[in-house]
Amino acid sequence: MHPKTSRHVSFLAVLFWLTLLAGCWYGLQNTLYSVDQWLFNRLGHVVCHWAPADFPQLLRPGQAVQMEPVVTQTRLRECPTVGMVELNEKACEAAFAALPLGPQDTAVLLNKLKQGGATTVGLSSPLIWQGEQGEMVREMLCRVLAGFPHSAVGLRGRTAAQPDFTPAMLRNASIPLENIEGNPNGLPIANRPLPNGLTETPDALAVVWAPDWLEGEPHTQNPSAVDSISFPLLMRWNGETIPTLPLRLALSRLGLDGKDVKVKLGKEISFGGFTLPIDDNARTRLTDAKVVTIPLADVVSGIDLTEKLGENPCIMLEQPAEGQNTPLRLERLARTLSQMAGVERILTHTSERPCGGHVLQQLPILTTWQQLTTASLILLFFLWIMPFVPGLLRWLILLAMPATILWFATEAVQRDLWFTATPILIWWLILAAVFLFHRTYDKGLFGKRR
Repeated sequence: MHPKTSRHVSFLAVLFWLTLLAGCWYGLQNTLYSVDQWLFNRLGHVVCHWAPADFPQLLRPGQAVQMEPVVTQTRLRECPTVGMVELNEKACEAAFAALPLGPQDTAVLLNKLKQGGATTVGLSSPLIWQGEQGEMVREMLCRVLAGFPHSAVGLRGRTAAQPDFTPAMLRNASIPLENIEGNPNGLPIANRPLPNGLTETPDALAVVWAPDWLEGEPHTQNPSAVDSISFPLLMRWNGETIPTLPLRLALSRLGLDGKDVKVKLGKEISFGGFTLPIDDNARTRLTDAKVVTIPLADVVSGIDLTEKLGENPCIMLEQPAEGQNTPLRLERLARTLSQMAGVERILTHTSERPCGGHVLQQLPILTTWQQLTTASLILLFFLWIMPFVPGLLRWLILLAMPATILWFATEAVQRDLWFTATPILIWWLILAAVFLFHRTYDKGLFGKRR
């Protein structure tokens, strides 16, 4: 039988190790600040508490936060305010001496807009006048339209059993097939223009035309029941995809044409650096559009449009067909033009932020004499009792310590806190070495067997 043994712990040995460990702690906590920065930076990235390019400042009590200038940019879509001029019967009676309006009256009205500062004008009208109109009068109207930097006139159409060739003034504005994806069945369609009194004028070739009102196509005649939905941006004319009146006018204002438009039907339309969602009918959301009503009487009296609409005024006019009066359609045309003519504006903001983007405040762990005294007593008891703890349990306790320290450090990072974790981990390695290299107690290191 083996003789019974007992374990005796030397108080002097315990005091020796206590002094050694306390000295190591004092030396470590003031020399590993940069390593703590690396550790807490890595932990912050692991828990995704800050961006990969960011890093934390570890602040000690009383230490000032270091700041750095930060420049941020915000991309905005800035839409022009579009003036709406309605040429309905009531408004025309108040502004003109004789009715109905003829091409000369329309030319005078457009010239008034030009004198008022308008640079962009869209005209939606049947362009049908009573009585015989002289060719010179019609040519004058075409010249006035062509005199604007940006203008477009709506061409009304229908779907006939025997289609006509697509008018050259529309075909030249079509979007190339390679720029189009998706199913076009939802687009408004036409294959023959409705007759009007202007297209037969030779000077009409100098006017910009675009599909507008289509017979039998409700999306082009009546505004959507949903207030924020635009006028259709595209139409199919004899199989070609062509920008409608508000979009073509917006493209002209932006210095673009059909070749600069890319479309994924039912998904999105892209031009001028912007991408907007569209539905199967080529309509989009009117999120930024701005419009204002301009009374016809004010235009005739010579209003300064720049005071109401700002620089480079944009105007949409509508003359309803006989028996029609749809002011909401004019508003939808104008709002669509405003939305489509928007340009990118970049706002730059300069502000200050902490260097690295984050500040971690130090937890007061083992920084006061009360905490140090308490920790020393706990360590003294730990060194005294550990020789009596079974070996497996002793190592489980030792291995649990670094895991607990790292878990606590991870929790601290998420609360924008830090503590001297690296010195504690290295101090733990020294403590583990004490028990690893001095585990044979019968040699007098902690005591002896007897």
